[in-house]
Amino acid sequence: MSCSEIYTVTSNRCTFSQQNDPQCNCETVSVSQYSPGVVEDNEILIRQIYSPIHIDEETGRVNTFAFTDVQDKGMSVNRKTYSSIEELNKKVQYKLRSDEKRGKGKGFEGVIYATCHDIRAIKTNDGLKAFCVYDTGNKNDISHADICQATSSRVYGSKIRLKLREIFSEIPIQLDILFTN
Repeated sequence: MSCSEIYTVTSNRCTFSQQNDPQCNCETVSVSQYSPGVVEDNEILIRQIYSPIHIDEETGRVNTFAFTDVQDKGMSVNRKTYSSIEELNKKVQYKLRSDEKRGKGKGFEGVIYATCHDIRAIKTNDGLKAFCVYDTGNKNDISHADICQATSSRVYGSKIRLKLREIFSEIPIQLDILFTN
């Protein structure tokens, strides 16, 4: 398998990587021709959070649904280094309009973030990487990356997703706050 195949699979990217790159070897090469390069350990990765699907209405904290995409299609994040507040605001507005047209009214709650190093540091009980982070930038968004769960086990997968949830910020913040730090 060529690592670029991870990029060309547009649906169920993580299912494909679990079958073909379970040790995350393709993290070390760029998988997208549009990407500025591999995702470095020191990069901050940003996840957009929408209500009601990603938020516990009682606590205001991010719920587990914000992380379920890692098991199959890929959890979309943006690389702060290659993005801006203006670009991310455009993406948020586009998503909100698109969802509204499909009858799925959502609200943008803000973003959560983590460093790539902390994500890659999560290990399975066997000491293997639990998550792969791939540079999946496209012609409209070079900052795009996907986080994929390295194992397809449903039971064990939910346990490592809880670990992923713990390293991201718990409560969404607004983009202007993230970009002033």
